[in-house]
Amino acid sequence: MAKKNKTIKKTNNVTVTKSAHRTSNIIVSVVGGITALILIAIAVLCAVRVDPLDKLESPERYDFYDLGKSSTSPESTNDNIQSKLRNAMSDMDFNIMSAILQWNWDYSYNFVRNTNGDKIKMSAEEVDNIAPSSEQYMVEYIYKSAEIVDGEVQLSSVKSLNVDGETVYFDRVKVLIGNSDGSVGEIYLYPYIYDRVKNKVADDGVAYETYTVTAVKVRANTSDTYVALGEIATLIKNG
Repeated sequence: MAKKNKTIKKTNNVTVTKSAHRTSNIIVSVVGGITALILIAIAVLCAVRVDPLDKLESPERYDFYDLGKSSTSPESTNDNIQSKLRNAMSDMDFNIMSAILQWNWDYSYNFVRNTNGDKIKMSAEEVDNIAPSSEQYMVEYIYKSAEIVDGEVQLSSVKSLNVDGETVYFDRVKVLIGNSDGSVGEIYLYPYIYDRVKNKVADDGVAYETYTVTAVKVRANTSDTYVALGEIATLIKNG
């Protein structure tokens, strides 16, 4: 009888050991699976890159303004400088993983707004006077001028951009670029219709007086572009 009880006790121990081992294997498998998914997600986020200016078509030319340069007088450029500007402006991309680690989650175009959430509107005069600070460069995208018929802009003749669910029309874009110092910072775009900003006499000045523009901000890593623009400024100065 004692022998029989000993056998039963041993059998129960074996059953408990197998069950614990099976549970341990399941936990290890689940943890391993979750870890693998996390690593895959990180790899994907590192591989996906965001180009902040990919929604802007290539312009007919670029106007370049050095640090603190008046917006009324862009630098003189040749074909070589234009090519360098094109390359510089296409070098502000970043991977989503780096942006997330810096707590930057929104990579879309957004209007600049006040604390109440209202768009900050700029007059034609204010847009005309936009210029880079002593720590910023400005590059202006120059497209074919809008067609004006009976005082109205022909929308089919201009470029457009979707911002916060609205369509913005333009034939020029001023882009202010500071140095993000290796991080994912922001750049500011000012899309506008050239005729509305420069033509003060059409329709007795009504269009000029009533025209408004709201700046657009978008995430960008400007470090390489900032260096490249500095080199371009030096090339221009040295002839």
